[in-house]
Parts: sequence; C-alpha cells; structure tokens
Amino acid sequence: MATYEFVLKLNREVTNDEIEALYEAGLDDAAVETGPLGALADFSREAPSLAEAIASAVRDVDKVPGLRAVGVECDNMVAAADIADLPKPTLITTGGERVWDWQQVAGWLAEQKEQPQANAAVNASLHVLATADRVLAARDALRTEPDDSARKEFGRLLQDA
Repeated sequence: MATYEFVLKLNREVTNDEIEALYEAGLDDAAVETGPLGALADFSREAPSLAEAIASAVRDVDKVPGLRAVGVECDNMVAAADIADLPKPTLITTGGERVWDWQQVAGWLAEQKEQPQANAAVNASLHVLATADRVLAARDALRTEPDDSARKEFGRLLQDA
C-alpha cells in the first residue's frame, strides 16, 4: 500500500480534548494545527489510492461530534518563480514585468511534454485533491442548508454523480 500526504481543512478550531478524540478515532497519522488559515489536519495515510486515503480520513474526523472536514488543501497554483526549469526571462521591464522569448518557452514546453508519465501522475493527484475539495464543500453546504427541500434535492444531485 502507498502512503499519501494531504491536508484536510476543518470546520473550526480543535480543542485539546478533540485532538485526543481524533487520535482515538484513528487519526494517529495526522498532525492537527490551528493557524491563520484555520484548523488543518496534515495527513500521511496508507491506503490503496489517494481518494480512499482522503475518504477514510474524512470519516475518521466525522467520528468526533461537531467536527468535520470542509475541504482539502490543493496547492495547484504556482508562480513562474516556483517552476524550477522555466527559462530565464529575456528581458525585465522597468516596471518589473518579465518577458520571455517565445522560442525558449516553446522549447521548454516541448521538454515538459517528453515527460508525460511524471506530468500525468502529478495532474491525476491534483485532480483527485481538487475533486475532494469540491465534494467536501458541497457536503458542508448541504449540512448547513436551512431549506429541507433544497437540501434533499441537492443531496440527490450528489448521489446521482
């Protein structure tokens, strides 16, 4: 079985008693913290797939009354500086805008396409994380929807997926 690393966003700050309850519920593979981004549970979980790792972690969080996962951190946004092999810009304007030579960029893109397995694996993981984040947001929205008929109809839509 593989080990998957991911971060669940929790609905609120977690008390020390709840951290203990989470550990007893099976979250011995997570570090729970509260900071400027809210309460997070950082997992390193063994499972047959990333989706199963996330789903089992969510179910474990649900075992603690009043606590729930409301999202998954998905760091799929990068700045040009974060891409290590991006060619250096040809020019930087006085305003700080970076400008690249199209031939250099086209060559760099062609090199990236030569690594389809590595790129496909990263893209697949990012897709699973993004999907999990959306599902958890929808689940949280349903739980807080005051209109029973709307909650039932939208719940059916999720079941139809």
